[in-house]
Amino acid sequence: MPDMKRIQQLNGGEPIYNVEPRIETKDEVWFFVDSHAMRVWSDGVLYKEDKKAHETKAPVTGRFTLYKVREQLFVDVELRGEQAVVRRGVLNGAHLTTRIAPSEVEPLLARYRALGFRDGFPWNATKTLATRREYYRAKPHTSWTVEVHGDVLVEDVREKTSAPSHEAAIALAEKRIRAKEKAGLKLSLIELQTSEHPNPEPKPAKGAPARKPLPKRAPVPKPKDAYEAVDAAIAMLKDLHERIPEAHFVTECLDLKKDRKRVASVEGHDAFFLRMHKARVGRWAKAKPRKPKKRESSWDYFADVYGSITWILDGTADLGLEMFYCGDVTGGGWSCLEVDSDSGYSTDGLVEATGNEELEDLFVFHGGQHQDRSWALDRRVSSPTGEFAVIPFSDTLEKLPRLAKPERIVPFGHWLYKRVVALTRIAEKNLRELV
Repeated sequence: MPDMKRIQQLNGGEPIYNVEPRIETKDEVWFFVDSHAMRVWSDGVLYKEDKKAHETKAPVTGRFTLYKVREQLFVDVELRGEQAVVRRGVLNGAHLTTRIAPSEVEPLLARYRALGFRDGFPWNATKTLATRREYYRAKPHTSWTVEVHGDVLVEDVREKTSAPSHEAAIALAEKRIRAKEKAGLKLSLIELQTSEHPNPEPKPAKGAPARKPLPKRAPVPKPKDAYEAVDAAIAMLKDLHERIPEAHFVTECLDLKKDRKRVASVEGHDAFFLRMHKARVGRWAKAKPRKPKKRESSWDYFADVYGSITWILDGTADLGLEMFYCGDVTGGGWSCLEVDSDSGYSTDGLVEATGNEELEDLFVFHGGQHQDRSWALDRRVSSPTGEFAVIPFSDTLEKLPRLAKPERIVPFGHWLYKRVVALTRIAEKNLRELV
């Protein structure tokens, strides 16, 4: 819990806004006052908004930008003649503007690198996240946004101009910014957008604290049958949970004696989440692959050995994934994969609404019913090995697909393996950009 009394003291005793500070360390605190304005206490100095910083007329001759993408924080520096304008703030939120001498820029950047900020480019934080800058003038009211996606300049979201190169697109952006500033517009917001074109990969600055390299994916043998496919899918999820212990977790892998902070860092409603999924927490601790029983389908094998999958991701790690709230409730977890062998989802309402009694033959085992991202077992027909077809499901479904031929039904284990391979590949790429 933040020490609000300490923060108010750092603010000279003036009232503060009672929300958790965005940064709180011994020597650095980013907090808000009652007016919702941002203030920064850094290394013994309290910084307030410097109104004169907005009046700096010199053109921008250089930019530096550091990001904490997962925490949605940034430090942005513009070199302007004999001054440097510094903005510290929340992406797509409030920021504090101050001025320093150009000679102070490198020590300032080094300070924030030591606090975990990573070097990006002023026009992109990662290869896939482009920086959008919004400019504003109150009278007459005017707003304008600018971003660079590869070799394309994007203005006001929709107006796009191709340039000969990435550098040329940046030069054009700077030229347009200079014209807007002369017209009285001032920078009001910095945020990140998914880039439509590849951008250069930011590299750590010389002297920046070294990041410990993340382990590579553990090898998982290619499964020989649907039962081994289930085990392989679980092994891949366990591996990712353990190798990258930030910005996501698999609920069934949790050890609450040591993982409570991890849960809270990903799911803000952690107490509610843990109550809601109590039966799933740590469920795989004693689960081990075994030989399938006689006439046991791969679904039954999964249900008996593992029972469920509840994979939760931070909202900054979901690029390219089809996400939904588990249980269709905030606090249930932001997920792309929720499988429950004890699913209590009932199709009775659909049967009544549509008059289609065939819907009673479905077993809905996957979350996301309200976002058209769910899956169900079609129990109208089974394969010679007792498998049911896996079909897409949503709570607006009215008619079932044509019956699958028993010999052509894809076992649940193969479906799960293929899906986990695809999802973990995308998620790991996202996670590696964040941590």
